[in-house]
Amino acid sequence: MPAALEEGLGKIARHIQMGDQYVALVGDNVVGTMRVRLSGHVGVISRVAVRSSFRGRRIGSMLVEYAENRMSHMGATVIEIEVYGAVEMQLSFYERIGYTETGRLERLGEEIVVMQKELVDEQVDDDV
Repeated sequence: MPAALEEGLGKIARHIQMGDQYVALVGDNVVGTMRVRLSGHVGVISRVAVRSSFRGRRIGSMLVEYAENRMSHMGATVIEIEVYGAVEMQLSFYERIGYTETGRLERLGEEIVVMQKELVDEQVDDDV
């Protein structure tokens, strides 16, 4: 099970109450999770995880799309994703949905790959 899903339910519940933790449910089962925050015009997504038995069903894509849309409405123009452990499968997933690597750092002994995506303003010009 991904580390982000192994967090205690109490910790996840606290983040949900704070409004920065989202979960994907199938029935009553938590099958995916992510944490988000807004820092100026940069939306940050971290701790994205989907249960292995539910991968390949677009759950991760839907979580990220939801976060992008929500943070765009809050004023974000760039989304940054922190990928813990530099797992190639995760990196290629984010590349497929438009993210590019912008740096690497280490936090608490764990390598983190930072990826970014610029949000495109999709508002329609009514004058056209």
